[in-house]
Parts: sequence; structure tokens; C-alpha cells
Amino acid sequence: MNNHHQHRIFIVDDHQLVIEGIRSLLADAPNYLLSGFSHLPLQVLELLDENPTDILLTDISMPLMSGIELTRLVKKKFPSIKIIAISMHSEGVVIKEMVDAGISGYILKNTGRAELIEALDRVRSGGTYFGEEITREILNSFTARDQEQKLTNREIEIIKLINEEYGNKQISSKLFISERTVETHRKNIFRKTNTQSVVGLLKYAAQHKFI
Repeated sequence: MNNHHQHRIFIVDDHQLVIEGIRSLLADAPNYLLSGFSHLPLQVLELLDENPTDILLTDISMPLMSGIELTRLVKKKFPSIKIIAISMHSEGVVIKEMVDAGISGYILKNTGRAELIEALDRVRSGGTYFGEEITREILNSFTARDQEQKLTNREIEIIKLINEEYGNKQISSKLFISERTVETHRKNIFRKTNTQSVVGLLKYAAQHKFI
């Protein structure tokens, strides 16, 4: 790739301070040029038509349209534009939604200049970039998913009985096992699902279609 080619960056954030901060970080970066910015995600598709762009930096939580929805729309209309999420959020579920929408990178707003440039360099070269904290969050969510998959058929059976308001004694009679065994199963279920109460467990079970 020609090192003298300047890659065009477009910034979307509803806070002017964030836009100014990123602009100042990129001010003396020889490989990057600001093609535009917007506080309103609803205007972005039109602005990208007028301002050819290589990489879009977008916030996630914005009024009227989220960064997740914006990413989907941009990737549909401009599939060649690479997108990096830049956010204060590092929750696994938000990261997953952005990845599913089509981002190539995800960095936090407290990122310094060196990491921002590294993310841009990696993404413009066709790679991906996820900050250290983001990578840790992704790994944690995979670990949690692995634990979910380790629920045994017997444990799922017990969750269903708990949902039907069976107590330990009733469960032991129904499944022909001792109350102590039921208690052990319950402890394992709470540990694997990372829940602390029956209400939390049943909410988890409903979300994962166990009940």
C-alpha cells in the first residue's frame, strides 16, 4: 500500500468535545485526513455521499439512531467503508451487537493517540482492532457462554421444576434423588448461570429458552 496515500476519516459523535478531541489526536498523523464529521447519525449517509471516506469512527449511544443501526446502514450502502466503534461502553452484549453489525474495530473514548493510530493502521490494512479491555470483555463473554453450554440435562430439568415452584423435597421425590443431591445441583446451576437468586435464575432460563 502506498504510504503517501492519506486515508479519509469521518467522525460521528453527538458530543462536540469528543469530535474535537479525535481531530486533535489526528492533526499531525501523516496517513490520515479528516473527510468530515457529524453530531447527527441521521445525516451521515447523505454526508458520506458527498465526502468520500475510508474509515468511519462512530459513537454507539446517540439520539434518534444508535451506532449499531448506523453501522448496519453504512455497511449496506458503503460496504468498502471500514467502521471503528469509539465508546464509553465495554459491555459484552454491546460489543457483540456492533461486531454483528459489521465493525472492524472497537476502542474506548479514553484511548490515547498511540492506540487510536494503531487501531486505524490495523483496520486500513484490512485487519481488525479491539482494545485490551474490549478483548478481555469478549473473552469473558465467551467464557460465560461456555459455562452456559455445560448445563447438564439433569440441571435443565431441575430449572424447569424450580420454574413450576417445586421445592427441594418435591424435586427429590419427582426425580428419585436425595435432597442433598438436589442442593448440589442447585449450587452448580447458580454457579454456571452466574445468578444469585431464583428470580435471577428464572430470568436467565427464560432468556436462554430453557423454560
